[in-house]
Parts: sequence; C-alpha cells; structure tokens
Amino acid sequence: MEEKKKESRESEIKEEEFEEHFPVLSREMREGKKNISESEMRTVTGSKKYRKFQGYIPGAVDFICRCETEEEAMEIIEYMLKKGDLTEEYANILKNQLKEKGLEFFGEHRAPGYYEKM
Repeated sequence: MEEKKKESRESEIKEEEFEEHFPVLSREMREGKKNISESEMRTVTGSKKYRKFQGYIPGAVDFICRCETEEEAMEIIEYMLKKGDLTEEYANILKNQLKEKGLEFFGEHRAPGYYEKM
C-alpha cells in the first residue's frame, strides 16, 4: 500500500514538472486535442510539411532553367516535343527564343534542390 502512495506522489511530481516545462502540450493533453492541422506539421528538419511546389508539374521552361548549356535546353525541347508534351508551334517558339536570346532569357539557373528550398 505504501508503495502505491509513493508511486502516486512521484507521478504527481512528474505531472507538475511536465506541466511546468510543456504548458501548452499539457493543456492539449488534458483537453483531449488529438488532431493537428497539416500547417502545424513539421518535418524532421523542422520546416513546414507543406511545400510551395508540392504537386506542381514543371513545364518546358522549368526544365530549360535547369540546363547548363543551350545544347541541353535544345535536347529538352526536342524530347518534350517527341513525347507530346509540347506542340510543334510552341517548341519552335522556344527554339527561336533560345537561339536569339540565349539560355539566360528563360530565367535564373535552377540547381538541384531548387524546389525543395522553396
């Protein structure tokens, strides 16, 4: 019987300590709050789970911006045209812009990890 009283007192002390160190969490546990919104979720690194580009499907210009050379960009355009992701007309527009204005015309270079940083 004495041992149960001792355990009970130790438990109360631990609860008080927990309350002192984690007041919001303690309150949520008492109130029974179990769900958190997606905006409250954090990944292991501490950044918000939601990403700006989550679900975003990159287009031709996005892929061109990842290229290091104009030759790579031309290959991307040809590949997307062959695959059916670009019309002949739009592919020709992109090719002409690339030849006349260069790779820089499409925007800053997007290095690996660009979208994860957003």
